[in-house]
Amino acid sequence: MYQYRLNILKERINSNAMKKWGNGTRKIDGQTITKQDKILDITSGKLCWVIGTIFCDAKYKLNILNDVEKGSDDILPLVPVSYLGDDDGNNDEQSIVMLEDESGRAVLHNEEFLKKNLLVTGCIVAVLGIEIQAGIFEIMDVIYPKCAPQKSLNLPIQGENKKIALISGLNVGLNSNYDLKLEILKEYLIGELGGENDRNFNSKISQLIIVGNSIEPIRDITSENDLKNFITTNNYGSKNISKYNNESLVLLDQFLNDLLINLPISIMPGENDPSEICLPQLPLHKSLFKLNQSIIGQNRLSRLTNPVWFEINNIKFLGTSGQNVEDIKKYIPKSQQQLNSSIEIMKSSMKWQNFIPTAPDTLYCYPYDNYDPFIFNKDLPHLYFVGNQPKFETDIYKCVDSNSTVRLISIPDFKKTGEFVVLDLNTLEPEVIKIEL
Repeated sequence: MYQYRLNILKERINSNAMKKWGNGTRKIDGQTITKQDKILDITSGKLCWVIGTIFCDAKYKLNILNDVEKGSDDILPLVPVSYLGDDDGNNDEQSIVMLEDESGRAVLHNEEFLKKNLLVTGCIVAVLGIEIQAGIFEIMDVIYPKCAPQKSLNLPIQGENKKIALISGLNVGLNSNYDLKLEILKEYLIGELGGENDRNFNSKISQLIIVGNSIEPIRDITSENDLKNFITTNNYGSKNISKYNNESLVLLDQFLNDLLINLPISIMPGENDPSEICLPQLPLHKSLFKLNQSIIGQNRLSRLTNPVWFEINNIKFLGTSGQNVEDIKKYIPKSQQQLNSSIEIMKSSMKWQNFIPTAPDTLYCYPYDNYDPFIFNKDLPHLYFVGNQPKFETDIYKCVDSNSTVRLISIPDFKKTGEFVVLDLNTLEPEVIKIEL
C-alpha cells in the first residue's frame, strides 16, 4: 500500500522539487544541488535531494510484526495515549523520523526543522540536505506533492439558502443530566426552541450529519477488565461481552426518530460506535435502527461510511470521525501539541495530499494492494471536516501550485463541549452553536 502511494505521488513531488531545487543547476552556499534517485545513492557531505516515504519510530508505537512473533496478533492491543510516553503522554521525546525507499533508510536530523514541519509515517515527500554521517541526513527543506485537481465551484448558488448541521460525539448513554442537553438539542433542531431569529435560522437547516461516536461505550471497571481480556479485532468483542448497553442503542434510535420527522439525517460510524474498527468503517448496521427500519436507504436516513465522500449542491465534501487526526497527535510531544492542533494537522494532510497517512502502520485499515483510498489522486474536496475534536476550529487551505481552496472544519465533541456546527451552503462559512444547561 505504501509502495503504491509512493508510485502515485512521486511524479507530483518530483515536478515541484525540480522547479525549486533543480538537478545540478542551482547552488546553496556554493554547493551545487543534485538529485539522487535512491537513498542508497546519497554521497556523504554532498548537498542533494531525494524522494521517499517518511517512517516514524517511537517507544510506545504499536507493532503488528511483534504481535505476530509473540502469537498475540488475534488480540486487539490497548492503544497508548501517546506513542512517545506513558499513559499520560508525559514523555517529551521526539519520535525518530526516517526517510525510506526500496533501497534503504536514512534518519532525518535537525530537531528545530522537524518541530516546525510535521512529518509522520506514510507521508511521501522530497527532502533536501546533506548526509553528515552514514545513515544520518541533515534535513534543510522539504517538498510536498502537487495538489490533485479540484472541480470548479460557483458560490453562491442562486435561489438556494440552505444550511446543514454537523455534530459529533453525541455519546448517547444513561446519564440523566446529559439527556436534558440532548433534549434541548433536539428541540433546537426541529425549531421548537428560541425566539423568532432562532426559528428563522433553524428553518434553513436542511440536513443533520452525525459525525461518529453516537453511542457511549460501557465504562464500568468490571466490564472494561472483561473487554481487556477478551476483545478481538472488531468492536463487538467476543464471548458475548458487549461494549454497549442495549438501552443506549434504543435511546439513539428514539432520538433519531424524533428528529427525522423534521429533517433528513446522515450518520457516520466512529471509533466508539458498534462498527468494524478497520478504516474505511462500514455504515452502522441497519438492525441498530429498529424504529426507523422503513426509511433506511431512503433520503431521510442515510448510513454513511467513515471516511466518507459526498456531494450537496455540487459541493464535494470529505469527512472523517477523527481517528486519523487523533492518531497523528500521538506522534507529537506534549510541548508541541499547541503548534499542531486539529486544524494544523488537517492543513498538513492537504500538504501531504494524504488524509490518513498512518494507516496501515498505526491505524487499522483494510488491506489494499493496488489502491490507496486515503490519498488525493484525481479529486480534491471543497470542504474537509473532522469530528470528535477538543474544540471548534476552521480555516481555509490554499494549494500553492493551483490556488485551489479547501474549507477545513474541526467539529467539537458535543458531549464535552455542548457545541455543534451549522454550515452555510451558499458561502461555506461555518457557525458554532453552543447548548448550555
